[in-house]
Amino acid sequence: MVEEKKKEPGSFAAMLASIRPSTDVELAENLSKLIEEVKATGKKGTLSVVFEVKPVNGGDRLVIINDALKLRLPERTREGTTAFVTDSNGLSRSDPTSSPLFTDEDIRDAGANVNPRTGEIKEAPEA
Repeated sequence: MVEEKKKEPGSFAAMLASIRPSTDVELAENLSKLIEEVKATGKKGTLSVVFEVKPVNGGDRLVIINDALKLRLPERTREGTTAFVTDSNGLSRSDPTSSPLFTDEDIRDAGANVNPRTGEIKEAPEA
C-alpha cells in the first residue's frame, strides 16, 4: 500500500499570484499608495483583503474564489483659509473695505527687457 504524503501549503504570495494574479498586483499597488500616504501624513491607514470561497455545484474538488480589497488611506490635515466677507455675503482674499497700495497705472511692465530664464531686468525701461 502506497502511503500518501500530505502536501505542505506553499507560500501564500506564490499561491495568490498563480490563482488571482490581478489581486496580487492590485494589493502591491494599494500597499505602495498606503505607504506613501502614511509617510506624507504621519498617520495610520489600513489595507484589508477578504477571500470568499464557495463550492461549485456542491462538489469538494472545485471552488470559486472571490476577493474584496478595502483601502483606508489616512486623512490629510486640511488647513483653514482666511477670507473677507463682502457686502453681498461673498468671500474675497483681499479686504474689500481697504484701498489697494498700487493702482494699475502704478505698475509698469518690464516687457522684453526681462530675461525670461533668470527674471533679471536687462535694461530699465524709460519711466
